[in-house]
Amino acid sequence: MVGPADKVARAAAQRFLAGEAATIRDAIEQARTESGETVSPSMATVRRHLEGLRQVSLGMDAWYQQRLSRLDAIDELLQTVAYLASECTCYVTGRAAEGHVDDTGAAIIRIVGADSPPQLMDDLETHGVPPFDVANRATRIGSIAVAHVDDEALHADLLMLPDRPESHIAASLVDGRAVAMVDEVGFARLVQDIRSTSIAG
Repeated sequence: MVGPADKVARAAAQRFLAGEAATIRDAIEQARTESGETVSPSMATVRRHLEGLRQVSLGMDAWYQQRLSRLDAIDELLQTVAYLASECTCYVTGRAAEGHVDDTGAAIIRIVGADSPPQLMDDLETHGVPPFDVANRATRIGSIAVAHVDDEALHADLLMLPDRPESHIAASLVDGRAVAMVDEVGFARLVQDIRSTSIAG
C-alpha cells in the first residue's frame, strides 16, 4: 500500500519534472497543499521518483547518456584543476560522490589548498569552464568562497577551502554530519564503473 508521504513525493516529482517548481522543496510544498496532506516526504524519496519518471520519459539509453555526460563534465573539471593547480586536492562530496547528478542540486566539489582562488577561477575560464558566479558561504571552518557554474552538462559549486584537516574529512562543512566523499582518482573510477555498467546493460 502506498502511503501519503509517497503520494506527495510522486506528485512533487511530477511537478518538478514539468517545470512547475524551481526546487524540490517548492515542489513538495505545492504537492502537499494540493493534496491536503500534512506529511513531508524526504528529498531522497522525491529524487527517486523523479529519476524513475525521467527514465520513462527519456528512455533508459538516453537517461544513461545524460547521466554520463554530467559525470564526465565533473571529471573533466577535476582533471583541469589538477593540471592548473597541482598543489590542490579535489574532492567530490554528497550525492555526486555516489554518481547521482541531475538538475535538482549542484554537485559539490571541494578544492583544497589553492594558492590563489581568484587566479584559479580565471585560469579555469581560460581553459573553457563556463563563467562563475562567486559568493561567500558560512561554514564550520569560517567563511569560504564558493564558485558556482551552471552549464548544460556542468552544474556545480566549487568550494575554495584552506588546507586544514577539516577540509579533508568526509563531513558536512555546515553541520558536521557524515557525507559521501571521493577524491579525483576515486571519482574517475566511479565514472568508469558506471560507464561499464551501462555498456554491459
